[in-house]
Amino acid sequence: MRQKYTLVNIKNSLLNGLMLSACIAVLIGSLSSCNKKTETEEDIYMPASSVAVTNFSLKSKSGSKVKIDSVFFSIDLNRGVIFNADSLPVGTDVSKLVADISYTYSASAVTITQTGGKTTGEIDYKTNPSDSIDFSGKVVLKIVAEDKTTSRSYDIKVNVHKVEPDSMVWDRLAVIPMPSRQGAPKEQKTVKFKSTTYSLIKEADDSYTMAVATDILAGKWDKQTLTVDFEPDVRTLNATSEHLYMLDVVGVLYSSTDGVAWDNSGTVWTNIIGAYGDVLLGMRNESGTLMHTFWPSDAGLVESPVSRDFPVVDYSDFVQFSNRWTTLPIGFMVGGKLADGSYSNKTWGFDGNQWAVLSEGMTPPVAGATLVPYYVYRKTSSSLVQTEFSVWMLIGGRRSNGSYNHTIYESYDNGVNWYAADKQMQLPEYFPSLQNLDGIMVEWPKQASLTQNWTDIARSVLPGMARVKYEVEDYEVYWDCPYIYIFGGVKESGALNDEVWRGVLNRLTFVPQF
Repeated sequence: MRQKYTLVNIKNSLLNGLMLSACIAVLIGSLSSCNKKTETEEDIYMPASSVAVTNFSLKSKSGSKVKIDSVFFSIDLNRGVIFNADSLPVGTDVSKLVADISYTYSASAVTITQTGGKTTGEIDYKTNPSDSIDFSGKVVLKIVAEDKTTSRSYDIKVNVHKVEPDSMVWDRLAVIPMPSRQGAPKEQKTVKFKSTTYSLIKEADDSYTMAVATDILAGKWDKQTLTVDFEPDVRTLNATSEHLYMLDVVGVLYSSTDGVAWDNSGTVWTNIIGAYGDVLLGMRNESGTLMHTFWPSDAGLVESPVSRDFPVVDYSDFVQFSNRWTTLPIGFMVGGKLADGSYSNKTWGFDGNQWAVLSEGMTPPVAGATLVPYYVYRKTSSSLVQTEFSVWMLIGGRRSNGSYNHTIYESYDNGVNWYAADKQMQLPEYFPSLQNLDGIMVEWPKQASLTQNWTDIARSVLPGMARVKYEVEDYEVYWDCPYIYIFGGVKESGALNDEVWRGVLNRLTFVPQF
């Protein structure tokens, strides 16, 4: 029987080499997608072998930091195009590169024409294969067969990133107002429930709105006045796999399946922690003792006293994960305020039976931060190949000294270790400093034309390394791109941020390798 791990030993297990399998989410060679298309068959034209290019590569360039000779080039004989799927780093000079081209040796002529770049003119490649080529403009390779009649032209493109692929972009032009009915709302809480986004908003006139969006991309919200016979504690809104929950201002627990009709559970809590599957975790006061509790009451968990160093308010989202070493899911949260008002710098985890500290001191003492799942890419060798890692991103919050946290922290191993994210992943200066903000990840369906993408759209990774599930049909590629949405939050002035920000890693917007 497989050993059951608890939080007492899960930390050591993750540290002893299990981290990569739990966190790396590389999907190799996948051709399926949420956007299902019908496969079609087409007649493929293949040029005569006497004018076919069999190999194309670049030779190393003295003084270059980029190993250009290791860059892989695709040769599309059908469309007559040669290109590097993984674009070179921003700023790479491609105006004087030497190419190594293999073709049928009986070719009577091999010429390279350069136009529109720093250099124009024609190169007799068969006679002068070591001449440098200017790829900053349009380059056309023409091969003429031995019969001097059959010929084939190939467009050659050396792609260079126009933006840093591994930079996080927070587009100020994409900022939208919070979906309130009146504007200038007082409070908000946003959660994801069954692939739908729910925002509970306290309006300027103290009425309440439940805004629901099944498609944030379209920006269409169904805004309904929430009419209930209790006063909601807005920031307690939470979602399990089957229900929405929140407390009223005196701690009574309510549940709903649609965000409109709410049922009184008949139990009183001090706060909600979060969802553990379809079980809601929280805290309640039992004759002066704060207890870990749960709902439904017949869920089979056991109540236990809350430790003195356990946060009671303003902790991050409670998130969960599963892997092959755990019989039950593991959930964790970061930071928060203790009962004595001090700030926590611990990551607490729950394994279905007990709470334990996963890490301490690896994030600053912070209250009101949000946890969002996302992806980062890192080189695993000296080549240009990037490997994807799943991470949790800790964003925002207020530090114990009163300042607002503007540093993003990442965990590759589900809360066991935390690191300040690389510079290009950090929030820009213009991003507002916030606490009690909400973050969710939403996948957008995207598509692009493959007939021209080799000329103007960068690709993300080398063959066989694409994370993104995609599908190709009729020279169109379909894939899903994950975006981070940040809702609300309280500014340093104490006012509610009535905006929704959107961020994305550049690399994930690129057309995936096919």
